[in-house]
Amino acid sequence: MRYRFEHKYLINPATATALRNRAAGIMRPDSYGDANGGYVVNNIYLDDRKNNFYYAKLVGQSKRDKYRIRYYNDDLSFIRLERKHKDGIQNYKETLPITLEQFAQINKGDLDFVLQEEAPLWQKLAVVHRLRGLHPTASFSYRRETLTYAAGNVRLAFDSPLFTHGAHNFPLRYDPLVSSFGLPPYQLLLEVKYTGFLPEIIQRLLGGLELVHTEMSKYGIARERGYI
Repeated sequence: MRYRFEHKYLINPATATALRNRAAGIMRPDSYGDANGGYVVNNIYLDDRKNNFYYAKLVGQSKRDKYRIRYYNDDLSFIRLERKHKDGIQNYKETLPITLEQFAQINKGDLDFVLQEEAPLWQKLAVVHRLRGLHPTASFSYRRETLTYAAGNVRLAFDSPLFTHGAHNFPLRYDPLVSSFGLPPYQLLLEVKYTGFLPEIIQRLLGGLELVHTEMSKYGIARERGYI
């Protein structure tokens, strides 16, 4: 498993526009994007009885895991279980396609079925569930626009403010008119992700822009607001 680097910055719309203009002709939109270049990321995060995943982030634990269910836009034909392992600014992600039925069970808090699954990622989840009891603790969506660059497998992700759902609303539906929360007014979250190295041409794109480094966690914000 190869680690990737990830940096997060708060940016304003003017900075986002300047960066997009600089990147034009150099970076390409992500294939998930719609006609406007964006797509919706839907998430359900899992935690244990003592909220260890949440508190690991809260206290700044360098090495930590998080488990989540994710799918894009309204496409329920491709739902993924993900384990993201973080070690400082490096991380790697394991993913596994799951069925809509499995998704529905997890959303209801019924995870006992994972004890019978054989795939390695299911087995890792099963160990945590058996010892500590896992259940859904936050669900939210946000709109993302991503630009990519092949060398270094670079991704610049522009994330909108987060949007919550009603408790255990299934399936998730993104609605920008409902309960916006998460980021300061008129700001976006920029995530800069790359493998191995950040090419000099991308460093130049980012140079001189108003980028405010942040350690904010979307999951942490959702938990702080009490959204389940």
